[in-house]
Amino acid sequence: MAMKRRAESALVVAVLLMGRAAFAQEPNMPATGPAGSGQSELSGIELGVRVGYGLPLGNAYGVAGLPNAKLSDLIGGMIPFWADVGYRIDPNWYVGGFFQFSIGLVPSSLCSGIGCSENELRFGLNVHYHFLPAGTFDPWVGIGAGYEILNISASNLGVSVSGVSASTNGWEFGNAQLGLDYKFSPEFGVGPFVTFTVAQFANASASVQGISVSQSIANKTIHEWLIFGLRGVFDLTLD
Repeated sequence: MAMKRRAESALVVAVLLMGRAAFAQEPNMPATGPAGSGQSELSGIELGVRVGYGLPLGNAYGVAGLPNAKLSDLIGGMIPFWADVGYRIDPNWYVGGFFQFSIGLVPSSLCSGIGCSENELRFGLNVHYHFLPAGTFDPWVGIGAGYEILNISASNLGVSVSGVSASTNGWEFGNAQLGLDYKFSPEFGVGPFVTFTVAQFANASASVQGISVSQSIANKTIHEWLIFGLRGVFDLTLD
């Protein structure tokens, strides 16, 4: 009987010790999500890269007495390569800058029988808010503003004219962004995004055989871009 009581007492002590050890380890357990994706108190540098497609909307500029020129008459679409560089203030808020270089798709009506190429530049600042930063799926929204430049060049114009280039630029008044990050790890995620921009070309310039002219656009109009694709994000977090 005494041996039975000693065995029971030893069992009780062992259970208590195991419970105490588990309680002591609990604060160090990884957060929910893939590979401990929770970043409850983390902040740091965040890098993002995007690629996709841009659909032109609205009017590029107006000409007195003529129908307004559509943006799609100047550029049929674009393939953007977009970089984000900024800082994750806390798990929810990100602030930073962006730069986008896009390969333009030249409309057939713009260049017929000659060689043309286009590129589109966008750069500015943006802010993101993440709804579920510790989750496997993290939806986010963003706003931003910046500047836009559209460049067009033509070649193979004949022996008398070697080439022509033109550029138009203006402020991007604002953009709205929506995305969803799938977290493979606390530092890396991939997901879809969509961006809608509102901008206005204010200036135009052209160059023919080294002779350049530039002027402001008198009849300014509003145009938009609908940009969508995939985004990869890298968090270089700091404790």
